[in-house]
Amino acid sequence: MSETSHRRRRRSTAFAGPSSKGGPERVDWRSRIVLGVVPALLFAAHLTFGANHVAAAQWLSVVLGLLLVAALAAPPARIGLFDLKPVWPLAVLFLITLGVAAWSLTPFTPGGPHPIWTWADMAGSSTVNRSATILEMTKLVGLGCVFVLGCLQGARSDRARATVDVLLALGAVYAAIALLSFLSGGQIMAGGRLSGGFLSANSGASVFGILTVIGLANLLRRWRQAKGADVMKQLGEVAVPLAFVLLFVTCLVLTASRMGVAATVVAAGVLLLWDMIENKGRRLPVLISGAVLLVVGAVLLLGGNDLLWSRFDALDRDTLVRTSIFTAHWQAFLDSPLFGYGLGTFNDVNSQIMTAENYKDLWLIRATHNLYIQWLEEAGIVGATPMVLLIGVIIAVGVWRTGKVRKGQTTARGLVAASLVVLIHGTTDYALQTPSIAAFWAFLLGLQFAFGQSRA
Repeated sequence: MSETSHRRRRRSTAFAGPSSKGGPERVDWRSRIVLGVVPALLFAAHLTFGANHVAAAQWLSVVLGLLLVAALAAPPARIGLFDLKPVWPLAVLFLITLGVAAWSLTPFTPGGPHPIWTWADMAGSSTVNRSATILEMTKLVGLGCVFVLGCLQGARSDRARATVDVLLALGAVYAAIALLSFLSGGQIMAGGRLSGGFLSANSGASVFGILTVIGLANLLRRWRQAKGADVMKQLGEVAVPLAFVLLFVTCLVLTASRMGVAATVVAAGVLLLWDMIENKGRRLPVLISGAVLLVVGAVLLLGGNDLLWSRFDALDRDTLVRTSIFTAHWQAFLDSPLFGYGLGTFNDVNSQIMTAENYKDLWLIRATHNLYIQWLEEAGIVGATPMVLLIGVIIAVGVWRTGKVRKGQTTARGLVAASLVVLIHGTTDYALQTPSIAAFWAFLLGLQFAFGQSRA
Protein backbone atom coordinates (compact mmCIF):
# COMPACT_ATOMS: atom_id res chain seq x y z
CA MET A 1 0.00 0.00 0.00
CA SER A 2 1.39 3.44 -0.95
CA GLU A 3 2.32 6.10 1.61
CA THR A 4 -0.53 8.29 0.28
CA SER A 5 -3.02 5.49 0.92
CA HIS A 6 -1.68 5.04 4.45
CA ARG A 7 -2.16 8.76 5.13
CA ARG A 8 -5.71 8.64 3.80
CA ARG A 9 -6.55 5.68 6.01
CA ARG A 10 -5.12 7.43 9.08
CA ARG A 11 -7.19 10.52 8.34
CA SER A 12 -10.38 8.48 7.89
CA THR A 13 -9.93 6.87 11.32
CA ALA A 14 -8.70 9.98 13.11
CA PHE A 15 -11.93 10.34 15.05
CA ALA A 16 -12.70 6.70 15.62
CA GLY A 17 -11.84 3.52 13.85
CA PRO A 18 -12.48 -0.22 13.96
CA SER A 19 -9.68 -2.69 14.25
CA SER A 20 -8.98 -5.18 11.51
CA LYS A 21 -10.49 -8.64 11.10
CA GLY A 22 -13.76 -7.62 12.68
CA GLY A 23 -12.18 -6.95 16.06
CA PRO A 24 -13.64 -4.58 18.60
CA GLU A 25 -13.94 -0.96 17.56
CA ARG A 26 -11.52 1.39 19.33
CA VAL A 27 -11.41 5.13 19.79
CA ASP A 28 -7.93 6.51 20.47
CA TRP A 29 -7.10 8.77 23.39
CA ARG A 30 -6.91 11.92 21.25
CA SER A 31 -10.43 11.34 20.01
CA ARG A 32 -11.63 10.68 23.55
CA ILE A 33 -10.31 14.08 24.59
CA VAL A 34 -12.35 15.67 21.80
CA LEU A 35 -15.42 13.66 22.76
CA GLY A 36 -15.05 14.85 26.35
CA VAL A 37 -15.09 18.59 25.59
CA VAL A 38 -18.88 19.02 25.77
CA PRO A 39 -19.39 16.80 28.86
CA ALA A 40 -16.48 18.57 30.61
CA LEU A 41 -18.06 21.96 29.87
CA LEU A 42 -21.42 20.81 31.24
CA PHE A 43 -19.95 19.34 34.43
CA ALA A 44 -18.00 22.57 34.97
CA ALA A 45 -21.29 24.44 34.58
CA HIS A 46 -22.88 22.12 37.15
CA LEU A 47 -20.17 23.01 39.65
CA THR A 48 -20.70 26.73 39.08
CA PHE A 49 -24.32 26.82 40.25
CA GLY A 50 -25.61 25.24 37.03
CA ALA A 51 -25.03 28.48 35.08
CA ASN A 52 -28.26 29.56 36.77
CA HIS A 53 -27.82 33.26 36.12
CA VAL A 54 -29.03 35.26 33.13
CA ALA A 55 -25.54 36.17 31.89
CA ALA A 56 -24.06 32.72 32.64
CA ALA A 57 -26.91 30.96 30.83
CA GLN A 58 -26.45 33.15 27.75
CA TRP A 59 -22.71 32.58 27.70
CA LEU A 60 -23.29 28.83 27.99
CA SER A 61 -25.56 29.00 24.93
CA VAL A 62 -22.94 30.99 23.02
CA VAL A 63 -20.15 28.51 23.84
CA LEU A 64 -22.35 25.57 22.82
CA GLY A 65 -23.09 27.31 19.53
CA LEU A 66 -19.39 27.89 18.89
CA LEU A 67 -18.61 24.25 19.68
CA LEU A 68 -21.23 23.17 17.15
CA VAL A 69 -19.71 25.41 14.48
CA ALA A 70 -16.27 23.96 15.21
CA ALA A 71 -17.62 20.40 15.05
CA LEU A 72 -19.41 20.96 11.75
CA ALA A 73 -16.23 22.46 10.31
CA ALA A 74 -14.29 19.24 11.03
CA PRO A 75 -14.96 16.52 8.39
CA PRO A 76 -14.31 13.58 10.77
CA ALA A 77 -16.88 14.94 13.21
CA ARG A 78 -19.52 15.10 10.48
CA ILE A 79 -19.29 11.38 9.73
CA GLY A 80 -22.78 9.94 9.99
CA LEU A 81 -24.53 13.32 10.17
CA PHE A 82 -26.47 12.75 6.96
CA ASP A 83 -27.47 9.23 8.00
CA LEU A 84 -29.60 10.52 10.87
CA LYS A 85 -33.34 10.11 10.60
CA PRO A 86 -36.03 11.21 11.11
CA VAL A 87 -34.63 14.74 10.93
CA TRP A 88 -37.50 16.74 9.47
CA PRO A 89 -40.10 15.98 12.18
CA LEU A 90 -37.63 17.14 14.84
CA ALA A 91 -36.64 20.24 12.90
CA VAL A 92 -40.26 21.19 12.24
CA LEU A 93 -41.33 20.70 15.87
CA PHE A 94 -38.36 22.71 17.13
CA LEU A 95 -39.04 25.53 14.70
CA ILE A 96 -42.73 25.54 15.65
CA THR A 97 -41.73 25.87 19.32
CA LEU A 98 -39.48 28.82 18.51
CA GLY A 99 -42.11 30.25 16.19
CA VAL A 100 -44.81 30.21 18.86
CA ALA A 101 -42.40 31.92 21.27
CA ALA A 102 -41.66 34.58 18.64
CA TRP A 103 -45.39 34.96 17.94
CA SER A 104 -45.97 35.69 21.62
CA LEU A 105 -43.74 38.75 21.26
CA THR A 106 -46.43 40.33 19.04
CA PRO A 107 -49.95 41.55 19.80
CA PHE A 108 -51.39 39.38 17.01
CA THR A 109 -52.03 36.14 18.88
CA PRO A 110 -55.67 35.00 19.29
CA GLY A 111 -57.07 36.98 22.19
CA GLY A 112 -54.73 39.88 21.59
CA PRO A 113 -52.05 41.26 23.91
CA HIS A 114 -52.07 40.64 27.63
CA PRO A 115 -54.12 43.27 29.53
CA ILE A 116 -51.08 44.26 31.60
CA TRP A 117 -49.72 46.19 28.61
CA THR A 118 -52.87 48.30 28.48
CA TRP A 119 -52.51 49.04 32.17
CA ALA A 120 -48.88 50.07 31.57
CA ASP A 121 -49.88 52.13 28.51
CA MET A 122 -47.29 50.39 26.32
CA ALA A 123 -47.29 48.52 23.03
CA GLY A 124 -48.75 45.12 23.82
CA SER A 125 -47.77 41.47 23.25
CA SER A 126 -48.98 38.07 24.35
CA THR A 127 -45.99 37.59 26.65
CA VAL A 128 -45.93 39.69 29.79
CA ASN A 129 -42.13 40.05 29.64
CA ARG A 130 -40.63 40.37 26.17
CA SER A 131 -37.01 40.48 27.38
CA ALA A 132 -37.40 37.26 29.37
CA THR A 133 -39.01 35.51 26.40
CA ILE A 134 -36.17 36.54 24.06
CA LEU A 135 -33.63 35.24 26.56
CA GLU A 136 -35.48 31.92 26.79
CA MET A 137 -35.50 31.65 23.01
CA THR A 138 -31.72 32.07 23.06
CA LYS A 139 -31.49 29.25 25.60
CA LEU A 140 -33.63 27.06 23.34
CA VAL A 141 -31.23 27.69 20.45
CA GLY A 142 -28.36 26.69 22.74
CA LEU A 143 -30.20 23.49 23.66
CA GLY A 144 -30.68 22.78 19.95
CA CYS A 145 -26.93 23.21 19.43
CA VAL A 146 -25.96 20.81 22.21
CA PHE A 147 -28.56 18.30 20.97
CA VAL A 148 -26.89 18.31 17.54
CA LEU A 149 -23.50 17.91 19.22
CA GLY A 150 -24.89 14.83 20.97
CA CYS A 151 -26.12 13.55 17.61
CA LEU A 152 -22.67 14.02 16.05
CA GLN A 153 -21.02 12.07 18.86
CA GLY A 154 -23.66 9.35 18.83
CA ALA A 155 -24.03 8.73 15.10
CA ARG A 156 -21.33 6.05 15.05
CA SER A 157 -21.75 3.36 17.67
CA ASP A 158 -18.02 3.33 18.53
CA ARG A 159 -18.09 7.08 19.08
CA ALA A 160 -21.31 6.81 21.09
CA ARG A 161 -19.90 4.16 23.43
CA ALA A 162 -16.66 6.09 23.83
CA THR A 163 -18.63 9.24 24.64
CA VAL A 164 -20.53 7.41 27.36
CA ASP A 165 -17.24 6.06 28.78
CA VAL A 166 -15.71 9.55 28.84
CA LEU A 167 -18.91 11.06 30.25
CA LEU A 168 -18.93 8.57 33.13
CA ALA A 169 -15.24 9.17 33.87
CA LEU A 170 -15.77 12.93 33.93
CA GLY A 171 -18.95 12.37 35.95
CA ALA A 172 -16.91 10.46 38.52
CA VAL A 173 -14.48 13.38 38.78
CA TYR A 174 -17.43 15.75 39.18
CA ALA A 175 -19.01 13.50 41.83
CA ALA A 176 -15.69 13.24 43.72
CA ILE A 177 -15.32 17.05 43.76
CA ALA A 178 -18.92 17.42 44.94
CA LEU A 179 -18.44 14.79 47.66
CA LEU A 180 -15.17 16.29 48.90
CA SER A 181 -16.71 19.77 48.95
CA PHE A 182 -19.62 18.42 50.99
CA LEU A 183 -17.49 16.48 53.48
CA SER A 184 -15.05 19.35 53.95
CA GLY A 185 -17.81 21.92 54.42
CA GLY A 186 -16.66 23.80 51.35
CA GLN A 187 -19.85 23.74 49.31
CA ILE A 188 -21.78 27.00 48.97
CA MET A 189 -25.25 25.62 49.71
CA ALA A 190 -25.98 25.32 53.41
CA GLY A 191 -28.32 22.84 55.06
CA GLY A 192 -26.35 19.62 55.46
CA ARG A 193 -27.20 18.13 52.05
CA LEU A 194 -24.86 17.46 49.15
CA SER A 195 -25.67 19.89 46.33
CA GLY A 196 -23.24 18.99 43.55
CA GLY A 197 -22.39 22.63 42.94
CA PHE A 198 -26.02 23.73 42.58
CA LEU A 199 -27.96 25.99 44.91
CA SER A 200 -30.48 23.16 45.38
CA ALA A 201 -29.61 19.64 46.46
CA ASN A 202 -32.62 18.39 44.50
CA SER A 203 -30.99 19.62 41.28
CA GLY A 204 -27.86 17.69 42.15
CA ALA A 205 -30.01 14.60 42.70
CA SER A 206 -31.21 14.74 39.09
CA VAL A 207 -27.64 14.73 37.78
CA PHE A 208 -26.48 11.95 40.10
CA GLY A 209 -29.60 9.95 39.28
CA ILE A 210 -28.88 10.21 35.55
CA LEU A 211 -25.25 9.19 36.11
CA THR A 212 -26.35 6.25 38.29
CA VAL A 213 -28.63 4.83 35.59
CA ILE A 214 -26.08 5.28 32.77
CA GLY A 215 -23.34 3.89 35.03
CA LEU A 216 -25.50 0.88 35.79
CA ALA A 217 -25.94 0.22 32.07
CA ASN A 218 -22.18 0.49 31.61
CA LEU A 219 -21.65 -1.99 34.44
CA LEU A 220 -23.97 -4.48 32.74
CA ARG A 221 -22.15 -4.03 29.43
CA ARG A 222 -18.70 -4.54 30.93
CA TRP A 223 -19.83 -7.64 32.81
CA ARG A 224 -21.09 -9.22 29.60
CA GLN A 225 -17.91 -8.33 27.76
CA ALA A 226 -15.92 -10.27 30.37
CA LYS A 227 -18.17 -13.33 30.11
CA GLY A 228 -16.15 -16.55 29.78
CA ALA A 229 -12.98 -15.10 31.29
CA ASP A 230 -11.55 -16.17 34.64
CA VAL A 231 -12.89 -14.62 37.82
CA MET A 232 -10.00 -12.21 38.34
CA LYS A 233 -10.30 -10.84 34.81
CA GLN A 234 -14.05 -10.41 35.23
CA LEU A 235 -13.49 -8.50 38.46
CA GLY A 236 -10.87 -6.36 36.74
CA GLU A 237 -13.29 -5.52 33.93
CA VAL A 238 -16.08 -4.41 36.25
CA ALA A 239 -14.01 -2.80 39.01
CA VAL A 240 -14.00 0.72 37.58
CA PRO A 241 -17.65 0.72 36.38
CA LEU A 242 -18.69 -0.63 39.78
CA ALA A 243 -16.71 2.09 41.57
CA PHE A 244 -18.42 4.72 39.44
CA VAL A 245 -21.89 3.40 40.32
CA LEU A 246 -21.02 3.27 44.03
CA LEU A 247 -19.80 6.88 43.90
CA PHE A 248 -22.88 8.11 42.06
CA VAL A 249 -25.28 6.30 44.40
CA THR A 250 -23.44 7.66 47.44
CA CYS A 251 -23.74 11.23 46.17
CA LEU A 252 -27.39 10.67 45.25
CA VAL A 253 -28.32 9.46 48.73
CA LEU A 254 -26.39 12.33 50.35
CA THR A 255 -28.51 14.85 48.43
CA ALA A 256 -31.39 13.55 50.58
CA SER A 257 -33.76 14.20 47.69
CA ARG A 258 -36.79 12.00 48.22
CA MET A 259 -38.15 12.28 44.70
CA GLY A 260 -34.68 12.21 43.17
CA VAL A 261 -33.98 8.86 44.81
CA ALA A 262 -37.45 7.55 43.89
CA ALA A 263 -37.07 8.62 40.24
CA THR A 264 -33.66 6.93 40.04
CA VAL A 265 -34.98 3.72 41.58
CA VAL A 266 -37.82 3.62 39.03
CA ALA A 267 -35.48 4.36 36.10
CA ALA A 268 -32.94 1.78 37.27
CA GLY A 269 -35.71 -0.78 37.72
CA VAL A 270 -36.97 -0.13 34.19
CA LEU A 271 -33.43 -0.53 32.84
CA LEU A 272 -32.83 -3.81 34.68
CA LEU A 273 -36.22 -5.26 33.68
CA TRP A 274 -35.76 -4.14 30.07
CA ASP A 275 -32.28 -5.63 29.94
CA MET A 276 -33.47 -8.88 31.46
CA ILE A 277 -36.27 -9.21 28.89
CA GLU A 278 -33.94 -8.45 25.98
CA ASN A 279 -31.23 -10.83 27.21
CA LYS A 280 -33.10 -14.00 28.10
CA GLY A 281 -30.93 -16.58 29.77
CA ARG A 282 -28.34 -13.97 30.82
CA ARG A 283 -29.92 -12.64 33.97
CA LEU A 284 -26.97 -12.94 36.34
CA PRO A 285 -25.52 -9.47 35.49
CA VAL A 286 -28.94 -7.91 36.04
CA LEU A 287 -29.41 -9.61 39.38
CA ILE A 288 -25.91 -8.65 40.52
CA SER A 289 -26.37 -5.03 39.46
CA GLY A 290 -29.69 -4.82 41.27
CA ALA A 291 -28.14 -6.36 44.36
CA VAL A 292 -25.32 -3.79 44.26
CA LEU A 293 -27.82 -0.92 44.28
CA LEU A 294 -29.82 -2.45 47.12
CA VAL A 295 -26.77 -3.18 49.27
CA VAL A 296 -25.21 0.25 48.76
CA GLY A 297 -28.51 1.99 49.46
CA ALA A 298 -29.08 -0.09 52.58
CA VAL A 299 -25.56 0.54 53.90
CA LEU A 300 -25.86 4.28 53.38
CA LEU A 301 -29.33 4.54 54.84
CA LEU A 302 -28.73 2.26 57.83
CA GLY A 303 -25.12 3.21 58.49
CA GLY A 304 -25.73 6.50 60.20
CA ASN A 305 -26.88 8.63 57.30
CA ASP A 306 -30.22 9.97 58.49
CA LEU A 307 -30.38 12.89 56.03
CA LEU A 308 -32.88 11.18 53.77
CA TRP A 309 -34.90 9.60 56.56
CA SER A 310 -35.23 12.87 58.44
CA ARG A 311 -36.69 14.56 55.38
CA PHE A 312 -39.57 12.12 55.32
CA ASP A 313 -40.72 13.65 58.61
CA ALA A 314 -41.44 16.85 56.68
CA LEU A 315 -43.21 15.09 53.81
CA ASP A 316 -46.74 16.14 54.86
CA ARG A 317 -45.73 19.78 55.24
CA ASP A 318 -43.86 19.84 51.92
CA THR A 319 -46.81 18.22 50.21
CA LEU A 320 -49.09 21.00 51.41
CA VAL A 321 -46.63 23.65 50.15
CA ARG A 322 -46.30 21.96 46.75
CA THR A 323 -50.08 21.63 46.52
CA SER A 324 -50.49 25.34 47.20
CA ILE A 325 -47.93 26.20 44.50
CA PHE A 326 -49.43 23.81 41.95
CA THR A 327 -52.98 25.01 42.58
CA ALA A 328 -52.10 28.69 42.17
CA HIS A 329 -50.09 28.19 38.98
CA TRP A 330 -52.51 25.68 37.46
CA GLN A 331 -55.25 28.28 37.86
CA ALA A 332 -52.95 30.83 36.21
CA PHE A 333 -52.59 28.46 33.25
CA LEU A 334 -56.37 28.01 33.04
CA ASP A 335 -56.74 31.80 32.87
CA SER A 336 -54.55 31.90 29.73
CA PRO A 337 -54.54 28.36 28.33
CA LEU A 338 -53.67 28.84 24.64
CA PHE A 339 -50.46 30.88 24.64
CA GLY A 340 -49.70 31.18 28.32
CA TYR A 341 -47.81 34.22 29.57
CA GLY A 342 -44.62 33.84 27.54
CA LEU A 343 -41.44 31.82 28.00
CA GLY A 344 -39.39 32.90 31.01
CA THR A 345 -42.22 34.78 32.67
CA PHE A 346 -42.57 32.67 35.80
CA ASN A 347 -41.43 35.40 38.20
CA ASP A 348 -43.82 37.93 36.65
CA VAL A 349 -46.78 35.55 36.87
CA ASN A 350 -45.85 34.40 40.36
CA SER A 351 -45.87 38.00 41.59
CA GLN A 352 -49.29 38.64 40.05
CA ILE A 353 -51.03 35.60 41.56
CA MET A 354 -49.86 36.05 45.16
CA THR A 355 -52.63 36.40 47.70
CA ALA A 356 -52.74 36.66 51.45
CA GLU A 357 -53.45 32.91 51.59
CA ASN A 358 -50.60 31.68 49.37
CA TYR A 359 -48.00 34.39 49.97
CA LYS A 360 -46.01 32.30 52.46
CA ASP A 361 -45.64 29.53 49.82
CA LEU A 362 -45.01 31.66 46.72
CA TRP A 363 -42.89 34.61 47.78
CA LEU A 364 -39.52 32.79 47.77
CA ILE A 365 -39.83 30.34 44.86
CA ARG A 366 -38.29 30.85 41.42
CA ALA A 367 -39.99 27.94 39.64
CA THR A 368 -43.26 26.04 39.80
CA HIS A 369 -41.62 22.83 41.10
CA ASN A 370 -43.51 21.01 38.36
CA LEU A 371 -41.98 20.95 34.90
CA TYR A 372 -45.26 20.32 33.09
CA ILE A 373 -47.34 23.00 34.82
CA GLN A 374 -44.60 25.55 34.16
CA TRP A 375 -44.40 24.62 30.46
CA LEU A 376 -48.15 25.02 30.14
CA GLU A 377 -48.23 28.25 32.12
CA GLU A 378 -45.43 29.88 30.12
CA ALA A 379 -45.99 28.47 26.62
CA GLY A 380 -49.67 27.55 26.76
CA ILE A 381 -51.14 24.55 24.98
CA VAL A 382 -50.03 25.92 21.59
CA GLY A 383 -46.39 26.27 22.64
CA ALA A 384 -46.08 23.28 24.97
CA THR A 385 -47.55 20.74 22.53
CA PRO A 386 -44.72 20.84 19.96
CA MET A 387 -42.18 20.79 22.82
CA VAL A 388 -43.71 17.65 24.33
CA LEU A 389 -44.04 16.01 20.91
CA LEU A 390 -40.40 16.81 20.13
CA ILE A 391 -39.17 15.11 23.29
CA GLY A 392 -41.57 12.22 22.76
CA VAL A 393 -40.35 11.58 19.20
CA ILE A 394 -36.69 11.68 20.32
CA ILE A 395 -37.28 9.17 23.11
CA ALA A 396 -39.45 6.95 20.88
CA VAL A 397 -36.70 6.84 18.24
CA GLY A 398 -34.19 6.07 21.00
CA VAL A 399 -36.30 3.12 22.19
CA TRP A 400 -36.66 1.84 18.63
CA ARG A 401 -32.92 2.23 17.97
CA THR A 402 -31.98 0.03 20.95
CA GLY A 403 -33.16 -3.02 19.02
CA LYS A 404 -31.42 -2.00 15.78
CA VAL A 405 -27.84 -1.26 16.79
CA ARG A 406 -25.28 -4.02 16.32
CA LYS A 407 -23.23 -3.14 19.39
CA GLY A 408 -24.03 -1.17 22.50
CA GLN A 409 -27.68 -2.08 23.01
CA THR A 410 -27.29 -1.97 26.80
CA THR A 411 -25.68 1.47 26.63
CA ALA A 412 -28.49 2.72 24.40
CA ARG A 413 -31.07 1.38 26.84
CA GLY A 414 -29.28 3.13 29.68
CA LEU A 415 -29.48 6.49 27.89
CA VAL A 416 -33.20 6.07 27.32
CA ALA A 417 -33.86 4.96 30.90
CA ALA A 418 -31.87 7.93 32.24
CA SER A 419 -34.46 10.25 30.68
CA LEU A 420 -37.00 8.81 33.12
CA VAL A 421 -35.08 10.38 35.99
CA VAL A 422 -35.63 13.84 34.48
CA LEU A 423 -39.25 13.23 33.53
CA ILE A 424 -40.27 11.74 36.89
CA HIS A 425 -38.30 14.14 39.07
CA GLY A 426 -39.74 17.01 37.03
CA THR A 427 -43.18 16.36 38.54
CA THR A 428 -42.11 17.78 41.90
CA ASP A 429 -39.00 19.84 41.26
CA TYR A 430 -37.37 22.30 38.90
CA ALA A 431 -34.02 20.71 37.96
CA LEU A 432 -34.72 21.09 34.24
CA GLN A 433 -35.13 24.84 34.72
CA THR A 434 -31.41 24.92 35.57
CA PRO A 435 -29.52 25.75 32.32
CA SER A 436 -26.66 23.26 32.74
CA ILE A 437 -29.03 20.37 33.53
CA ALA A 438 -31.25 21.22 30.56
CA ALA A 439 -28.15 21.25 28.32
CA PHE A 440 -26.90 17.99 29.86
CA TRP A 441 -30.20 16.26 29.11
CA ALA A 442 -30.34 17.72 25.59
CA PHE A 443 -26.86 16.28 24.94
CA LEU A 444 -27.97 12.84 26.19
CA LEU A 445 -31.14 13.05 24.07
CA GLY A 446 -28.95 13.70 21.03
CA LEU A 447 -26.78 10.69 21.89
CA GLN A 448 -29.71 8.32 22.25
CA PHE A 449 -31.49 9.65 19.16
CA ALA A 450 -28.46 9.18 16.89
CA PHE A 451 -27.01 6.09 18.58
CA GLY A 452 -25.32 3.97 15.92
CA GLN A 453 -27.31 5.33 12.97
CA SER A 454 -24.24 6.01 10.81
CA ARG A 455 -23.49 3.55 8.01
CA ALA A 456 -19.81 4.55 8.09
